[in-house]
Amino acid sequence: MTSITAPDIPLHSLILLAHGSRDPLWRQPIEAVRMAVQAVQPDLPCVCAYLDACEPDLPAAVQSLTAQGAGHITILPLFLGTGKHAREDIPRLLQELCQQYPECRFELMTAAGENPRVTALLAQLAIEACRGESASYIQNPDKK
Repeated sequence: MTSITAPDIPLHSLILLAHGSRDPLWRQPIEAVRMAVQAVQPDLPCVCAYLDACEPDLPAAVQSLTAQGAGHITILPLFLGTGKHAREDIPRLLQELCQQYPECRFELMTAAGENPRVTALLAQLAIEACRGESASYIQNPDKK
C-alpha cells in the first residue's frame, strides 16, 4: 500500500498593520476589517498590529502567528499612502523580523490606500457626500 502525503506547506497568515491611537474607538474600523476577512476566510489566521499606542505591535503579532505555525505572513499596511512609516519604519521593522524568524516568509504589501479600488471607493464616497448621500455627518450648529 502506498501512502501519499501532502508536502509541507507553510501556514499562510495575514497581519493588518495600522498606525495606532490611544483612543480605543479608533481601533474599531481596523478590527472590522479583520472580522470581515475572517468572515470570508475563516481558516486564514488574521490579526491586527499597530505601530504606535496600541497593542499588539508588529513583533508581538508575528511572534503570535509563528507560535501558531505560520511560515508565510502577509502584511497589509492599512495606510492611505506611503509616507515615512510605510517607506522607512515598516521595512526596517520587517528586516529585523526577517532576521529573527529566518524560517518565515514575509510579504509586505503596498499601503491599502494606494490600491486603485480604494482610491475609486474614496472618490465615490466624496461624491456621495457632496450629494448629501452620506450616512452620517456633523452639521455646524451655527449654520441652519
